[in-house]
Amino acid sequence: MDSNNLIEGLLQKPLWQMTGEEYCQLTHYALSLSPNTGSSPAPPGQKALGVHALAVELGCSDSTVYALMRTPREEDGSAEGGGILRPAVVSRIGRRIVFDVDTARRLADDYQSSRK
Repeated sequence: MDSNNLIEGLLQKPLWQMTGEEYCQLTHYALSLSPNTGSSPAPPGQKALGVHALAVELGCSDSTVYALMRTPREEDGSAEGGGILRPAVVSRIGRRIVFDVDTARRLADDYQSSRK
């Protein structure tokens, strides 16, 4: 049985019926199809789920992110809805906030440079 027929057979087989070897073969095949096999920097438009995840991505503490969220925006002087990081907020459901990392980094950098 050639490699293509083996993969086709594995693709038709339910996962719960596969042996460990079959699962590894299928995983290896799927990884070989992936165009991004090497480690690379964060993809564009990367999202951070929560304040802690954003702090990790920005390389700062959670309290720094909270302080940026409480800092009033220059255009309207309001800290409501996320302060200077408000444009970086992608979604807010309850207390869980999803941030666009690139936008948040740009806004934080702009704020820090304006303070100097």
